[in-house]
Amino acid sequence: MASPFDGEIFTFVNPDGSQVTLRGWGNQFEAVFETLEGYTVVHADDGYYQYAKLSGDGETLVPTGTRVGEEGREALPLPKHVRVTREAARAHTERAQAAMGSVPRWMERRREDRARRAAEPPDGVTPQGAPEGPGGAPPSAATTGDYLGLVLLIDFSDFPQTISRQQVDDFCNKPGYSGFGNNGSAFDYFRDVSDGKLRYKNHVAAYFRAARPRTYYTDRTIKYGTRAQELIREALDGLVASGFNFSGLTADSGGFIQALSVFYAGVRSNAWSEGLWPHAWGLANTYSVDGGRRFRDYQITDLGDELTLRTFCHENGHMVCDFPDLYDYDKVNVGNGIGHYSLMCFGGSNKNPTQVDAYLKHAAGWASRVTTLAGGMTATVEAGKNDFLIHPRNASEYFILENRQQSGRDAALPAAGVAIWHVDVNGDNSHEQMTPTEHYECSLEQADNRFDLERRVNAGDAEDLYGRAAVAFGAATGPNSNWWDGSASGLEIEQISAVSASMTVHTRGAGPAEVVYGGKDIALVRQTPGWAS
Repeated sequence: MASPFDGEIFTFVNPDGSQVTLRGWGNQFEAVFETLEGYTVVHADDGYYQYAKLSGDGETLVPTGTRVGEEGREALPLPKHVRVTREAARAHTERAQAAMGSVPRWMERRREDRARRAAEPPDGVTPQGAPEGPGGAPPSAATTGDYLGLVLLIDFSDFPQTISRQQVDDFCNKPGYSGFGNNGSAFDYFRDVSDGKLRYKNHVAAYFRAARPRTYYTDRTIKYGTRAQELIREALDGLVASGFNFSGLTADSGGFIQALSVFYAGVRSNAWSEGLWPHAWGLANTYSVDGGRRFRDYQITDLGDELTLRTFCHENGHMVCDFPDLYDYDKVNVGNGIGHYSLMCFGGSNKNPTQVDAYLKHAAGWASRVTTLAGGMTATVEAGKNDFLIHPRNASEYFILENRQQSGRDAALPAAGVAIWHVDVNGDNSHEQMTPTEHYECSLEQADNRFDLERRVNAGDAEDLYGRAAVAFGAATGPNSNWWDGSASGLEIEQISAVSASMTVHTRGAGPAEVVYGGKDIALVRQTPGWAS
């Protein structure tokens, strides 16, 4: 799957038609699967799923020769939950990314923005157009207003459509949508989490009948992604031939159309990372259309027998908003990023995904109220709206707080209360080490001080947020409010109210007189309703 999966149940098919039910952890770059009893398995060269053991160097999982479900497993000296080393998982991920070819345009935009930020002069002069204050990256600019993406529908002679174009259009665009048990449409989701600031719709094209049977595109012997991109180009060729006008689709400053989502008919038949396994990436060769516009970024997935929001919204969070993944790419045996607390990590429920975290909302220009925390103040933070408290060091590192409740879009959250995020835009959520030089871009300060997310114990639990048991956060608490280099941040929260839709945060001390945003001195203010950087 394109978005990460954490203990999800999959049904795969062996060459003889028999099925195996497995539990999986991973993403499109690295994954591991186990039987429901906990024995690790691999997809062997003969196409069957076999019990796995670790190679002598610990770098690969190798088949034992015994197929899952066959007699003989009891005689194998196999431990449960076998994993390769962390270094090997990371290397596997890097090779998989390199094999996919051209990076997506959204990743390129983020890299360009980071390079621009790194080149900004340190003498207090902010270049024209550069964002001020925390949240300058990602994305490089606010993602607000009206956006339009493209959805391609593809069926096959051996797999005709079973979900109609109108059903897909409703799933993407219809206000108040509830089809297949989803909480709203994709339009509803982005409207809600942006406090109405992003209105994202999709043009859903008529079904395109592929040139060949689906078995041609699902051929597991062909390099992963090759036939998927061939299929996408076929469908785009068909759309061009029909005279479609691409000018209404939202494009970036380089003419790249930002969002292309592809659904193909039938249920997923490939094993992980083979054929048409769902994934998202960039076309190996840019596809150009009239008006100087072109396609690179895409996501592709099976329609199956129902439509679900989580993966669709996660991938459009990348393509439309330039949001990064906030999980470990090599996560099969290391950290869990920020777990279910954000759409851009595990995202909770498939049909009612959790909200985007405060860090990315603020960066996208979706804040409705931001209060800068100072010493000796009481601040109120409301749930269900983009109401944030912020304590900045500079434009790159800061704490941002929000109130999250287990209702509405956040019904699937593991906990309720005040979420305290430690942001360093120069970090990376594949770095779970929690050291000054290797740490997450966005970390959840877990109130229980167990660091379960970084240590891959769970994807969130009932004691992670503040207001239930832990009510203080400062230099002497665990976790503490220090910056990543170990210096004191000056953030001293002495009291957080009980969990409710409206919570108060009390700080201690006088606090600093001023802070520096984007190279400019800006007076620290106590309340700034409606302000956003």
